[in-house]
Amino acid sequence: MKIQHKLTLASSLVFGLVLTVSSGLIYLNFIKSAENIFFEELARKAALTAIFYLEEDEMSSKEFSRIEQKFLTATADQEIRLYDKQGNIHFGEADPDTNITIKILKTIRDRDHYSFKVDNLYYYAIYYRDNQGSFSVIIKANNPTLNAQESEFLKILTTALLIGILVIIVLSYTLSRVAYRPVRDIIRQVRGLDVTGKKQMLTYPPTKDELEDLFKEFNSMLDKTYGSIQIQKNFISHASHELKTPLASIVGNLEVLLSRERPVHEYQSVSGQVLSDAERLEKILKNLLTLAGLEQYAGEMNTSERIDEILWEALDQRKIEYPDTVVNVVWQLPEDRPELLSFTCNRTQLYIALYNLIENAAKFSDGKPVAISLFEKHNKLHITIRDRGIGISEEDLAHISEPFYRGSNTTSKRGNGLGMAIVARILDKHQISLNISSIIGEGTEMEIRF
Repeated sequence: MKIQHKLTLASSLVFGLVLTVSSGLIYLNFIKSAENIFFEELARKAALTAIFYLEEDEMSSKEFSRIEQKFLTATADQEIRLYDKQGNIHFGEADPDTNITIKILKTIRDRDHYSFKVDNLYYYAIYYRDNQGSFSVIIKANNPTLNAQESEFLKILTTALLIGILVIIVLSYTLSRVAYRPVRDIIRQVRGLDVTGKKQMLTYPPTKDELEDLFKEFNSMLDKTYGSIQIQKNFISHASHELKTPLASIVGNLEVLLSRERPVHEYQSVSGQVLSDAERLEKILKNLLTLAGLEQYAGEMNTSERIDEILWEALDQRKIEYPDTVVNVVWQLPEDRPELLSFTCNRTQLYIALYNLIENAAKFSDGKPVAISLFEKHNKLHITIRDRGIGISEEDLAHISEPFYRGSNTTSKRGNGLGMAIVARILDKHQISLNISSIIGEGTEMEIRF
């Protein structure tokens, strides 16, 4: 069952139940009120009956005539019985009433007045004390008008209840259709989505409710999904290209070398080129394995390490691979805050990240000095790595963490586009932020905040 239909059913049941209970309470209250009014009328008649039968010897003939006229008018179509203490009929209808038992008579004597109903018959009784004795005055009456009103009122309430429930069902269904119209529209849009093609987003009216929040989150998920798919496409395209280039070079050089006999120096030259391509291929595969390992497992990060020690280790390796590039380290940390340099991390991974950043600065600095600064800001350790090299365009900065993505101005430099992807994964897993600012032709500054 669809949620829309469930909502219609649930709201109809709830409101139908409320309407049914309300109608029942109204009906019962009406019956109770009407019966109370009728019992009050019988109470007056019972008092009048007691006076008529038992006070005749104490009243003047004129007063008794007036009481008699009222009595005969008021007690028409009603049965009157007066019972003495022994339960015998003293005045009124001679035949006994099976509904009036010894227990009822005792209750009347105990309470002085008592009313009850048997089927459609109404009884009202008072216990009247007189000089002739004490008597239970009981009036039995039938009220066909009240019975007819009850029946008619029940029909009216039942009809109103059925009509009300029908209206509730129609309104609930209509309101649920209106409420779920945006959902149906989104479902229609989702069915037509193609996340592998052109970037698409769901369109929806600004309703400022939970549905709008849901659609926003779905669009955010679509945006991330689209980005992931594009990264995968680029990864496959660039990976195949990066792997194919050194393999093709190795195969080509070997084919040329084996095509005929050659001098020793040519064998040595070609072997050196093949070795260089093999090393390049090995580095690509090593970086791919590193990247895959970062995606699957974060590694142990429960040991506190000194950031300066990892930095010096990375700088020592840089000296070996880029001996001609000068790196100036500016130390601006307070001497009394050694705890700034302690950080819980995976030492190997953080070394790889720092080395890749320093290597990039050295590679693209065009021989100009690289400046590294360590300073405190908001009680956090900050490291900036600045070069005066070729710079990075805004368009390339948006894709800098994508695997195998290389800037448009880096074709003259050797690389495979995996370094910054590895850096981004490592820093993200360590919750270290990286901010990169760059100007084409002036250089790049990378700020790391621990």
